[in-house]
Amino acid sequence: MIMMTEGWKLNEGTVSYHPVSEDQLWSVFMKTLSSQSMKTTSYKFALLRGILENLYKTNDEQELNFNQLAESFAKLYWNLVIRNGYSQGHQAQIEKELKEFQFEYQIPSGVSFDSIQENQQRDLIKRIESKVIRRYVVGALFADTEGLVYGFSKKERKLTLTPSCYEFLLKYQTNIFKLINYELAKFLQKKNPGLTQGILLEEIENITQRESLQQFQQMIVTHSGATCFYTDRPLHVAKRSIAVDHFVPWSFVHSDELWNFVLTSSSLNSSKGSKLPAERFLNKLDERNQWFKTTGDVYVKQYMETYNFHQFVKLYEYAELNGFEKGWAP
Repeated sequence: MIMMTEGWKLNEGTVSYHPVSEDQLWSVFMKTLSSQSMKTTSYKFALLRGILENLYKTNDEQELNFNQLAESFAKLYWNLVIRNGYSQGHQAQIEKELKEFQFEYQIPSGVSFDSIQENQQRDLIKRIESKVIRRYVVGALFADTEGLVYGFSKKERKLTLTPSCYEFLLKYQTNIFKLINYELAKFLQKKNPGLTQGILLEEIENITQRESLQQFQQMIVTHSGATCFYTDRPLHVAKRSIAVDHFVPWSFVHSDELWNFVLTSSSLNSSKGSKLPAERFLNKLDERNQWFKTTGDVYVKQYMETYNFHQFVKLYEYAELNGFEKGWAP
């Protein structure tokens, strides 16, 4: 077994392809997230959360690149530290990096990650990947989880989920996400004693949600028209009765992806809520997404790079398995 204190020094960790039981994985996760695991920083919570947020962006080998994970880190920590002012502890490297970055670009406190310029976002993500993800986090969590969750290579800048853990995370995604958020709230409450755990938990659950989906609305209107995805009726953008809907609810995917967005009316969006649309809409959405992949719009193509219909169907099926009601239709 790898010593936990030496984990952060590792340059690579071998992927385990041996079957691991759900009981073993639950034991590893509970130990890693509980007080049994030494945690002087919140990095391990953030990395596990980042893996869940990117679970449906893996390739066929269940690989995630460090840049994807660094983007999740950047959104989470920027909004916690710079927007909300929550301390991570005086020794936290991530807080030091964020405040130096904020000073360098003269960004005022209280500003969300989505509100800073795109070139600044890219620069921050690059720095976090180099100075936090690679340097400290992937090796430490690999050791903490005894190599049962993923393997990694700092040289290739990638993390590979083990087959057993990949299926485990798909199956128990909602429960694990809640557990991570709860333990992160407990950690932050110790570092910020003036805040209650309940307030922190509420903040953390939606900390990476976009403040505006306007850019996605414009993309969809431009390339497929201002019509309701579910009814094919025209929508009136000027009257502001149009809504950008997460086909698979945000409360399950915890990420904003063009391939999961459709347009509908505000009233139908409220009616749908956190339900899953009827299965017959899956192929219709895939046809739309395949069309988006062929467009000449560079930004649309960029957002569609992670789209895979097989993965999307799996996302839909596991959302139902995690308790989301299926079969909604107008």
